[in-house]
Amino acid sequence: MSQTENLPEIRTYILDSRYALLTYVRRDLTPVSRAIGSFAPDGDDLYFSTGEESSKVQEIKYNKRVSFYFEHDNQVLESWKSVLLIGDAEPVSAGSADYDKAIERLGAKSPRFRERVAKGDLDSAVIYRINTRELEYLDRSKGYGPPLKISVNKHIG
Repeated sequence: MSQTENLPEIRTYILDSRYALLTYVRRDLTPVSRAIGSFAPDGDDLYFSTGEESSKVQEIKYNKRVSFYFEHDNQVLESWKSVLLIGDAEPVSAGSADYDKAIERLGAKSPRFRERVAKGDLDSAVIYRINTRELEYLDRSKGYGPPLKISVNKHIG
């Protein structure tokens, strides 16, 4: 099985995750992890939403490289799975086609986000798109060993 054949399984795992850990690095070089529930995959990339006044927004302005870690609850060791996504977080501008897609994807994943959209309560939120550079997928049901690492090489230009 090639690495790219695992991508649909990885995307489904992310979509089925209730929460994830967002990790970023503060200006003083301290890594910080925060639980995030407002996220949605978009192919190999990911959208997430957070409060505009949060410290993570201020820190991501200075260092946009972040990671998202997905791990389902109550797994047994023999079938343990997890996904680590690494990439650059870019804010999505309101009114752009990407913003409309983010609203649609986040709303499809989260009833709470849909409620906020219906109430027009997104003024205090920042939506980011993580441009994925690397994925690590651990699936113990396929045996022990190092996680499957997939580099996502995208032409940027």
